[in-house]
Amino acid sequence: MAEPRASGPETLEDPQRLWIWERHVYLDEHKRSWLPIILKTDKKLQVILRQQDVSLGSPMTPEQLEAYELPLLWQLYPGKRYRGSDSMFWQILYHVKASRVYPRD
Repeated sequence: MAEPRASGPETLEDPQRLWIWERHVYLDEHKRSWLPIILKTDKKLQVILRQQDVSLGSPMTPEQLEAYELPLLWQLYPGKRYRGSDSMFWQILYHVKASRVYPRD
């Protein structure tokens, strides 16, 4: 009898675009939801994007997101980089899908 494999994060294809839907929820071109985990240090800001299916609320308007610290849109560029709506480039390390559901606060 085969042993069950340990479940871990599933590596996904890089989304072409990510649009903000509501605070801390982005949607890609396949309507998959992505949750950012923001890591701040003195010198830089890093973001881990985790694909996780969540119940979506109403979309927020740009005015409601004025003080949001991440770009409202990311578009994939050659070299595994995203260009944000803030014109900055963000390097992609990898995208993962959560293997279990975590409660949202």
